[in-house]
Order: sequence, then C-alpha cells, then structure tokens
Amino acid sequence: MERKVERKENLEVSVNLVCSGDEWAKYTKKQYNKHASKVTVKGFRPGHVPSDMVKARVNMAQVLNDALFDAVNEGFSLAVREEKLNVFTQPKLEVKTINEKEFDATVTFALPPEVTLGQYKQLGIKAKAVRVLEKDIKEYIDNLKSQHAVMEVKNGEAKLGDTVIIDFIGYVDGAPFEGGDAKGYELELGSNSFIPGFEDALVGIKAGEKRTINVTFPENYVEKLKNKPATFDINCSEVKVKKMPKLTKEFIDELGFEGVTDEETLKAYCKKQISAKKEQENKNEQLNEIISKAIDNATVVIPDAVVEDEANAMLDQVLNQIKQSGLTYQDYIAINGGDEKAIAEQRKEEAKKNIKSSLVVNKIMSSEGLAVTEDMINAQYQSIADQYKMSVEDVKKAFEPNKSNFVSQLANKLFTEFMLANN
Repeated sequence: MERKVERKENLEVSVNLVCSGDEWAKYTKKQYNKHASKVTVKGFRPGHVPSDMVKARVNMAQVLNDALFDAVNEGFSLAVREEKLNVFTQPKLEVKTINEKEFDATVTFALPPEVTLGQYKQLGIKAKAVRVLEKDIKEYIDNLKSQHAVMEVKNGEAKLGDTVIIDFIGYVDGAPFEGGDAKGYELELGSNSFIPGFEDALVGIKAGEKRTINVTFPENYVEKLKNKPATFDINCSEVKVKKMPKLTKEFIDELGFEGVTDEETLKAYCKKQISAKKEQENKNEQLNEIISKAIDNATVVIPDAVVEDEANAMLDQVLNQIKQSGLTYQDYIAINGGDEKAIAEQRKEEAKKNIKSSLVVNKIMSSEGLAVTEDMINAQYQSIADQYKMSVEDVKKAFEPNKSNFVSQLANKLFTEFMLANN
C-alpha cells in the first residue's frame, strides 16, 4: 500500500493511501468471505450454497466499504507510527476512488497546538492607586438609603423614577401577540426595561387612567416582531413614588454597622468599604492585564479544526440557552444584529481567543511546575470544614460529585497567586 504523508499549514496533516492489485484483493476477499458466510438460501446448508447464488446475494458495495475500513485503519496506523505523528483531532476520510481493483483515499487530521511562551514575569504592570472621592461616599450612602426606601402611593401624574402598576395588552397587525400582556405589572418609568418609547409614553399617567400607546419594536428584536408597529392598551391602577429615608440617627442605628453611631462614623465606614472594593477591583484589573500581556507575548499555533470544534461547542451551548428561553435561532440572530455570517466569524474569533488563553495558562503552569496536589485539596477541605463547622468527611462528600470543578478552582487560584507574586 502506498502511503504519502504531507504536513500542511497550521499543523494540518494529510495521509494519502493508495492500494491496488493483489494487496487490495486480499482485503476485499477477506470481507467477501465474511459476508458470504452469512448468506443463507432455503434448501441449502450453511456454507454449502452455490457460489453463483452467494455472489448474487452479497452486497459488493458493503464489501468494498468494509475492506476500505480495514485497509485505511492499517495504512493510517503504520503512517502515524513511522512518522511519529500525534493525532490530536478526529481524522476525516475522503475517498477519491474505490472499486474492486483499487482505492485511493486521504485521511486528514491536526497535530496538537504549539505554544511558545514569551515574557510572563516582571512585566511591570502595577495595580492602580485607590482613591475614594466625596462623591463616591455620597453615592454609597444614597444606595443605602435606596435599599431602605419605601414605596408610597402617589396622587397625581407619574414622573420618571415613579413606579406604575399596570394591566396591558399589546396588538400587532390588529391581533394580540404572545407575551404581550400582563396584569398588575410594576414598571419603574425610566428603567428602560421595556421597548423604546413604551415608558416615555406613560409619563403623566394617573391611577385609574386608561391609555393607548403606539410604539415600534426595534431592529434587534425577535424575528416575528422586529421593526413592527404595535399598539398597547394600558390600564393604570396605581402610581407609587419611592420615599428615601433621611440621614437621621435612627436611620444610622437601623443600619446596624459596628462602630457606626453618627454621620461622621458612617462616612468613615463607607470610605473603608469603598476602598476595599476598589482595591480588589484594581487588583483584578492588574491581574487581567498581566495575564493578557503574557498571552499576547506567547506564540500559539492552533489548527483550524480545533478552532472549529470549539466554535461548534459554543454554538451548541447558545442553541441550548435560546431553546430554554423559548426563542428561536432566528430570534437570536435578529437580537444580535441580524448578520449570521458576522456572528459566526465573531464566535470563531472568540473560540480562538479562549483556546489560546487556556493553552498559555496551561503551558506556564507546566513550565513552573504548578500543580494541584492531594495535600492542597485536603487542606482546602479542612479550611472549608473549619469555616462552616463541618466534618472533613462531610465536606469531601459534598464536593466529590464536582471534584474536577473544585480542582480547577484551586488550579486557577494557584496560577493567579503565582502571576501576582512574579509581577
């Protein structure tokens, strides 16, 4: 059997296999005999059916297919061993010629991605300094007030920021549409939670008022509704306004923060919380920049087939998500801009980026000998047990079904600590 191995761009390899004459006859004869032994004809004992009757009942196309399978497996395995090839992707078979005299077929596959690390230590990327401004403290306190605000019924017209309680039903082309109605719906005007124009059209509405509004669904909406004009009949039963508490001692005491007794200590508390949050955010930003730079500095060759597989896996995940949400794939395309080819290309680029990131991280970890050990796992189990006052055995039982995720989290922690310590 002739074997020709060709290494192509992007780590793709093709193995051309050609077999003819007596060698191909051996493969076809073996499969013919196997199929012939299963032929049964009434009136003849198994194995004693006349050859011409057997030949008429044997499917030669299936014989050739099975013979091809045997020959390709053997020839491909020999080529892989001789060339010391590391088959990374599922081999794909393309048959150019096949008949009782010969076959000509090519098997293509990809080698593993190649990673060459660049600089990933001492990159000179520092965390930003933390600054807490007066406006930050004011926003924090305003947020605390908002969390403790109460909704009060309001007499008069609804303004932006007010909440209206409404019953509504929507019509497209004169008919109600699925998902276009609700009763007792609480809608904060200005929240932009409805389609453009809907909330603005309700400014000024009063409790007990009925109103009909006209809006148009946007371009990036579900397929059956995008760009379509719609009419909504609305009945407002109530208008509510959010009443914010004043910064009194009673309110401060109600917050229950340790050591906070007045406005001054509350501001100090808020500043400390904001500072801690910003410090963590800056640290996360620094870490992301470090990892991003390390990835950019690396040279990675990724076979197209690997990218395709990852992109297809991402698409399967998207399809599952949109199915669960009750949308169609056409709805998904419409919501994301309507250009299916551009979306597919974007997904492919994201797949490539994800693969490169994963490969570089794994390469750094292997180069630095960073690995999660059983001692690390057991120490983490003990830490969790101490924190939640559980037995270590109970913690192990709880994490055992998802141990791989648990180990991945520890590996990620190990990697991030190393990157920060060395930058």
